Amino acid sequence: MLRYFFFIIVFLATSGLQAQQDKERFLIFEDSVFYVYKSRLDSAKKRQDEKELSLTHLDLARFYKQSQIYTEAVTHYNAALTKNVNHSSQFAATVKNELAEIYIALSNYTKAAELLNSSLGYSEKQHFLQLQAKSYQLLGTCWEKQEQPEKALTFQQRSLQIYRDLKDVHGEAAVLENIGSIYEDLEDYDKAYSYFEKAFSYFKNAGNEAQVNALNNLADVYRKKGNYAQAIAKTQEALALAETYKNAHQVESAYKDLAKAYALSQDFEQAHHYALAYQDLVEKQFYSQNFNQLNALQTVYDTKEKQAKIDLLEAKNKTAQIKFVGLLLLIIVLIATAVLLFYVQKRKRQARLDVELYKQRALEAELETKAAHEQNLQNQIQLKTAALSKYSLSLAQKNKLLEEVSGTLQKLSTRKRMDIPTKLHELSNDLNVHLQEEDEWDQFMSLFDEIHPDFTKKLNQIALQKLTATELRLCLLLRLGLSSKEIASVLRITPDSVRVARYRLRKKLPLESQDELVNFMLKL
Repeated sequence: MLRYFFFIIVFLATSGLQAQQDKERFLIFEDSVFYVYKSRLDSAKKRQDEKELSLTHLDLARFYKQSQIYTEAVTHYNAALTKNVNHSSQFAATVKNELAEIYIALSNYTKAAELLNSSLGYSEKQHFLQLQAKSYQLLGTCWEKQEQPEKALTFQQRSLQIYRDLKDVHGEAAVLENIGSIYEDLEDYDKAYSYFEKAFSYFKNAGNEAQVNALNNLADVYRKKGNYAQAIAKTQEALALAETYKNAHQVESAYKDLAKAYALSQDFEQAHHYALAYQDLVEKQFYSQNFNQLNALQTVYDTKEKQAKIDLLEAKNKTAQIKFVGLLLLIIVLIATAVLLFYVQKRKRQARLDVELYKQRALEAELETKAAHEQNLQNQIQLKTAALSKYSLSLAQKNKLLEEVSGTLQKLSTRKRMDIPTKLHELSNDLNVHLQEEDEWDQFMSLFDEIHPDFTKKLNQIALQKLTATELRLCLLLRLGLSSKEIASVLRITPDSVRVARYRLRKKLPLESQDELVNFMLKL
């Protein structure tokens, strides 16, 4: 019996040691940046250190902002402001400026302006010139985005003056570039070029990567002034610099500008080449950004999971120690040995069952969450599809209405009464011009691409001949399941013309005689 107790005691001591080793193994994960911030946050909470809490929330907010996980970033920025118990004006102004940048990125300019004006209240009162200049610069950006260039220029000029007084060359160059952008929007290209050139000079002398964007801006001015050769040369220079700095975003911008410049200079082969390069890079950047965000979220999840496991191991270690002490007491109290031994074994079995049950419930919860997420995605697709169909029918109804009005006005224009026929005829022409506008088709194409992003690309790849714009539109409407009558209304042609168009379209696609055209579109 004593040997049996000795064996159990040794076993429990070994289990406690193993739990400690497992804990040490999980602590290897501490090199994660998020884990460092999370550990600091937990430590500050235990010590009730409000200042450290506010600083750590700010670091976490910047971590999420860099990963473009803006919801979590806003949460931590607000937490940093709440925990600012010392009411530090400089800290509050800094946080509100950074928080405003997120709202600008989300196009919530009203909220951004509210935060920036609040930040200015701190910085102007305490003479925090650097923060004051930043607030003016961001307010200028807000007004520029809202297409109010006069207000934008006012705030950018204030920011520029402060940066010059501070001899902050980088800040001055950034504001110069913003002012150039405003003049470019006002089509005052000479002034825009002057400001862009100054910004480029500053960035180039400092060896700053921002010179790439400044070069692209200079090329834009040349292009808009019709000097395509200079525009192409500047953009090529910007592209080379962007590739040197490995700045994918600026490479993407250069490809796009080169495609525009070559197209305007009638070199459509080069324009097509750079347009394809731009499209390919945009797709890569999109997947890269999503991958980076997924990695960040995965890091957060893994860190929390590792912390939970460490907490569980600590609990197990404490449990093992309690059992060890209990068994020592059992050796002294031999009378209760058998009963207590049975009780301990029973608790072990129950603990294992509880752990298995917990794992099973956790797995079920995870599967339910994934199923709900997938259902939500399906619902979103269905909503967008319904919206697209509704939009196409709306186009058809609008075209029909405008055609009826146009026809009526044409009839009225034949009546010889004062100068009304002339005016009605002009109104009829205006309606016909409105019927030919492409804006609604652009919106329709954009919405369609959101739901079926690869449809157009696949269709062009498998087509035996290049499809015209009208044939491509016909394919999109067939993919939505519209009837020939509905398609005729949308395209402003007769149902017979739709049948002819469908017949010609079949000739350009790899279809057998027995294949249905609609089924072929639905399979793409």
